[in-house]
Amino acid sequence: MISPCWLSALTFLLLLDLTFARQIALLIIDVQNCFLPGGSLAVAEGDKVIPVINNIRSEYKADISLVALSQDWHCSDHISFASQHKGAGPVIQLLYDKSGSLCDENNNCTEVAYNLTQHLWPDHCVINTSSANFSLSLTQEPSDIVIRKGYNCKVDSYSAFYDNGGFRYTELHDKLQEAGIEAIIITGLARDYCVYYTAMDAKQLGYETYVVLDATRPVTKATGDSAVADMKIKGIHIIESPDVATVIAQLTSDAIHLQSPFIIMISMILCFIKCVVCM
Repeated sequence: MISPCWLSALTFLLLLDLTFARQIALLIIDVQNCFLPGGSLAVAEGDKVIPVINNIRSEYKADISLVALSQDWHCSDHISFASQHKGAGPVIQLLYDKSGSLCDENNNCTEVAYNLTQHLWPDHCVINTSSANFSLSLTQEPSDIVIRKGYNCKVDSYSAFYDNGGFRYTELHDKLQEAGIEAIIITGLARDYCVYYTAMDAKQLGYETYVVLDATRPVTKATGDSAVADMKIKGIHIIESPDVATVIAQLTSDAIHLQSPFIIMISMILCFIKCVVCM
């Protein structure tokens, strides 16, 4: 008969094993009305990503530890809006000082520290408007984390991690770290901008990063193809939704492999110590 002490130690060992399971997050980037058909900055076939994303959530709910949705959240006179730059071309240069403040009539910079290329867009995703709302067709749960970005009127923010100058960061990285996330599966809009920059930052921050191609759509085919090529070069995994099952299985397999033999040996030593103390 197993003594209570050894039974306790065995339970401890099993629980210790479980703590080494790899944690996976699903990021849903900017699936908002402004980027969907009929929106002010509609991405062609943007609505086609929604059933793919919903299916990933449903199919792999047990394997996904955290779901985060990014939300473009712009003031009505945002620096990225073409309406604020009458007569300007599609692209402008924006200058910032070392603190990340825009050099303009209110800030005569003594020293320019950053020169950012800014693509000008139609007004979109304005704070507290229906344009900024997530699609009603998109599955959401109370446990989802919403990460708002682009609310600084003077700097744009494609990535769900940082603004375009890298001046300030969102709470996304902290939330992922708190949840012990190691791998990220990225979906949403648009492939060549917010998805691309989010994936690049995720990879740089050390996450195993996957972009589900059929769960994204580009603003243009040319920029979309260029973004995919660059992500591949940077070591970001480009997959299709049917590949998610294989990816999750591989991540799970990797986690089990990490437990043996070194982790199991350490676990056994700790288990023995626990039993000696218990005697």
